[in-house]
Amino acid sequence: MTRNKLYKLKREWSQLYRSPSKARVLEALAQKLGRKLVSRGKEPMWDNVQFPELPVLSIPHHGGGRDLSTRVQRSVLDQLEDDLLAWENQLDDEQQDDEQQEDTEENGSGE
Repeated sequence: MTRNKLYKLKREWSQLYRSPSKARVLEALAQKLGRKLVSRGKEPMWDNVQFPELPVLSIPHHGGGRDLSTRVQRSVLDQLEDDLLAWENQLDDEQQDDEQQEDTEENGSGE
């Protein structure tokens, strides 16, 4: 995941929050954020492989190609927001590690 890709996913998340969506659109976003379909329970469940501490996400299919209710959609998007924040935190940590490593290399080679 790169910062640019994360920015695009945040924009997509924001657009979905403002308009009715079908379950398959939310599933596609969940997949882009690193979630995988797992076989548990009656509804399709999505587990985050990259961040196992995040709860499993249920994205229900309510017949045909109908849009999800606003309440269900917002609930799913709220949980996907946690995924976005986890990715942002990981990218921040990686950037700090890279900066510290560069500082160490500069100080170590100059002595």
